[in-house]
Amino acid sequence: MRLDIEPEVFTSGDRLSVIHLLAMAVEGRHEWRPNLPVALSAERFADEAAPVLSEFVQKALVEAANPAPAAPAVARVTAAKLKEFVADLRRPATLVVENRIADGGFVRAVAAALGDHRVVEALAPSRQWLVFGHGGGSGDIPELAAEERAGFTVLVRVAVLFDSDREHAGHPGRNEDKAEKCRQHGVAEVHLLAWRMMENYAPFRVWEHHFGCSPDHVDELRGVEAEQRGYLHLKTWFKGRRCHVPKRVFPAELALTEDDFAELGPGVVAELRELLAMINRIL
Repeated sequence: MRLDIEPEVFTSGDRLSVIHLLAMAVEGRHEWRPNLPVALSAERFADEAAPVLSEFVQKALVEAANPAPAAPAVARVTAAKLKEFVADLRRPATLVVENRIADGGFVRAVAAALGDHRVVEALAPSRQWLVFGHGGGSGDIPELAAEERAGFTVLVRVAVLFDSDREHAGHPGRNEDKAEKCRQHGVAEVHLLAWRMMENYAPFRVWEHHFGCSPDHVDELRGVEAEQRGYLHLKTWFKGRRCHVPKRVFPAELALTEDDFAELGPGVVAELRELLAMINRIL
């Protein structure tokens, strides 16, 4: 998340909180691109209270001469609520999903394939700046999302991903009302998949990996038109062909590309980029 730190933070803010704030920028957890007055205030603070941060602040001072590019989300950090901002920024952002193993693998695969290095880094075991909240199915997700939201004070860094469970393009699905409940609980960032389930977004290479001994079934699936295939209940579809869809649909060892997702049909990559954009807004 881009930090927009008010100059007063460096002159009247709690010193330990300021150090924690700058330390998060140093490690790359959050981005800080100050303007010149803010950079000068930070330089004075570092010289007086945290010499170890002086080199980083000096670099920020140099970069202050360059205009900052647009950011997905900006946190305007004030001195009055500095401790609250720091507490919220130090917590991992949370993406609530129906199943942490299955949906987590999906998000990791999409981020890697579409080149979203920010999300890939945030999910790295050594970082854990983004974690998955396990809903155990869609029924408990609104309550879980509300609990996660309660952990934040001034920056709600929580998002939700739902299957739509739609049976066809015009079908309302089962989760529209649950998505609305999440918003009523104060979680504005909700993505309801356009197609039926996460499994419908698995590229053909995924199914070839799982069912290499049954290539005819994958070829059969490939031959189904996208507007129909997107709403198949694939667990049932493959079961009818005596193939078992594993819990971890997206295997970690399989490196996918944008072309693999684009092959599924028009609009798929655009939707997945929307999903990643939502995640970036809470990072």
